[in-house]
Amino acid sequence: MTPPTLNDLKAARAALEAAGARQDAYDGNNPNKHHTAVRLAREEVDRLTRALKALGALPKTDHERLEARLDAAFPSARHNDEVEFEGVRYSRWARPATRSRSGRAMTWDTGWTRIEPVAVDKPSAQQG
Repeated sequence: MTPPTLNDLKAARAALEAAGARQDAYDGNNPNKHHTAVRLAREEVDRLTRALKALGALPKTDHERLEARLDAAFPSARHNDEVEFEGVRYSRWARPATRSRSGRAMTWDTGWTRIEPVAVDKPSAQQG
């Protein structure tokens, strides 16, 4: 299989836009019509974007680079695990990325959130 190209991503985005337009233009009685086509097109765009970023054809954001370093440093971190990395605390999160028509999670997104230190007020000495 050949590696994905920017033209593949452009074609996938056009297919997603066309599928969305078909869904918007549909005025029939089936609420699920075109739902699968839109979902599959969206998943293809996401897959190509991730692959192109992994190959370096698309630039990663600073946050994506940080998350990649955190994933490498803590590969077994689970949801709500807190870690310290380079003097800063981070929490691992996970949430459903896509859901089926019945509402069940099909795929999951994961990432890291910086935990800001909580300022604690020190009680002042009462003067009497």
